[in-house]
Amino acid sequence: MIKINGLEKNFSSFSLKIDELHIEKGERVAVIGPNGSGKSTLLRLVSGIIKPDSGSIKVSENCTVGYEPQTPYCFRCSAKKNIELGAREDADIPEIMARCMLSDLRDKPPAKLSGGEKQRMCFARMIAGKYDLLLLDEPMSAADIETSRALEKYLAEVCEKENKTLLISTHLPRQVLNVATKVLILNNGEVSEYCGVSDLKEPKSEFGRKFIDQWRF
Repeated sequence: MIKINGLEKNFSSFSLKIDELHIEKGERVAVIGPNGSGKSTLLRLVSGIIKPDSGSIKVSENCTVGYEPQTPYCFRCSAKKNIELGAREDADIPEIMARCMLSDLRDKPPAKLSGGEKQRMCFARMIAGKYDLLLLDEPMSAADIETSRALEKYLAEVCEKENKTLLISTHLPRQVLNVATKVLILNNGEVSEYCGVSDLKEPKSEFGRKFIDQWRF
């Protein structure tokens, strides 16, 4: 599904370097690490929004990609219309809105929505879309714990049922456990660890051990 080789992306004060990373179809990968470690940059590179300075990122041919940035992008129409834009023909929009707790907001424009509601609207648009690969950059950062848990459960259900591949950046240990099958730990622009979620109990890298020790699973 995704093959990364010899990747390098340089900025004035930061570089992301990934020698090799392969993500198979249907895998759900949580990208974790400290602030500034390269999580958002990796998602933007895979989406094609920015290009690497060297190396390659190959996504399977005919794979459709949906990307949700940290700051939700909203169109100037109702919440329902926002979700319908780009939706697949068989998408059950009322069901998706209900699962994302948006049913009562269907006719409201983005200007009338809170930050968390906008985020859920854009999340729902990703769920409704014709996407084989979902790239979600902290998609539930503005949600309370109860709402986030409900969305995590829904995301895992959709990905498993439709065999979607997922890259989700997060700072939440619970989200890793609820959504992901694999974990990619980034540290200062480099891969510290890439493993199954169960392997987080005994990280192999020194940084991985120190970072995971700060988390309370």
